[in-house]
Amino acid sequence: MKTDKFKVREQNVSTVLQEIIKSDGISRIQLAKVTGLNKTSITSIISDLLEQKIVIEKGTGKGGLSGGRKPIMIYFNEKAGACLLLNIDTGYLECTASYLNQQIIFQTKQSDVNITKDNIVALLTKIIDQTLDQLPQTELGVIGLTIAIHGSVNHQKITFTPRSNLDQIDLFQIFTDKYDFAIHVENEVNLSTFGEYAFASPSNFLVNLSVRNGARAGIIQNGVLQKGRNGNAGEIGHTIIKENGLRCICGNAGCLEQYISLKAIYRQFGHLKHMDFVNMIIIREYFRTGDPETVAFINEIVEMLANCVNGLIMTFDPDIITLNGDLFKELPEISDLIQAQLKSAFSKNIILRNSSLHEQATILGAIALNLQDYFNIPNLKYNYDKEQDIISED
Repeated sequence: MKTDKFKVREQNVSTVLQEIIKSDGISRIQLAKVTGLNKTSITSIISDLLEQKIVIEKGTGKGGLSGGRKPIMIYFNEKAGACLLLNIDTGYLECTASYLNQQIIFQTKQSDVNITKDNIVALLTKIIDQTLDQLPQTELGVIGLTIAIHGSVNHQKITFTPRSNLDQIDLFQIFTDKYDFAIHVENEVNLSTFGEYAFASPSNFLVNLSVRNGARAGIIQNGVLQKGRNGNAGEIGHTIIKENGLRCICGNAGCLEQYISLKAIYRQFGHLKHMDFVNMIIIREYFRTGDPETVAFINEIVEMLANCVNGLIMTFDPDIITLNGDLFKELPEISDLIQAQLKSAFSKNIILRNSSLHEQATILGAIALNLQDYFNIPNLKYNYDKEQDIISED
């Protein structure tokens, strides 16, 4: 029997809760002003949320100009429940338990594990059960489990996994039948996009370009991920950039990710420098010392990335484009090099920046997805530092 999710009697409750979550403490008077609800409605809603321990009262705010009693501040109770994330890739499995903010309770990782459709259910069940046994007691318990897939997902169904056969199994239905909390199956880049959007961006329209084993863009507007008809929207890595180019696992030849994914970059750089082992640290050091071959190599990558970013701008016209992956983490100056190649008048008002979250974005996206679903908040935003455009540490 499924545990009932948080019941919103009216949309006003979700509206109030969203304002509390994205604030760094807010009074009842301030809530009335920002939501347009009267004081009686605010008082009733806050009383219910306090009773359920979803919000807490802590400290006082500034008094009015005429003096009087200082208002009691309302905060989201970020330890009211827990979220789980399972991040699955070829030979890799990570389980993260967190509270309802960016605070991780604990995390486990397994590398060099053979993951197939035949053993995945047993592997995940064991990890989930072990995690549930170790979780601290919370008022709401586990509000949701998100499974991050490095492939295409359409309506909770895995439709394409380029490096495994997990598209042959319905993980959503299997684990929905096993556990009494909500299950979400989502593409890993879409989750990192949600993390950037909810935790680190003032924008309501963001595109997140992730370059890792592949290259994919996540698109989110007003709290809704734009996935396309079959969940393949944003598969920018499978656009063809070279006629009769390298064969791609998708079936085409000359796809972008065959030249700019980390695997492709390592392969090309290893050939260039006659190295058997390459990582971004090695490439970074060659580039920083001004090695001519490396500089020329990176400039070629930048040119392809600039064309990719220009295509994203012309296709989606977002407010912000974030760049995520080890390439941008180790060589953050690449974003400036890309920006310098964006000559179109259409790109003038676009903010292009490196991710401030890096690998953490996927975890935060899973948290945001769980909260948005559990509390029925259509456009979830957390408190962030507006000046630095990163997560507030408060």
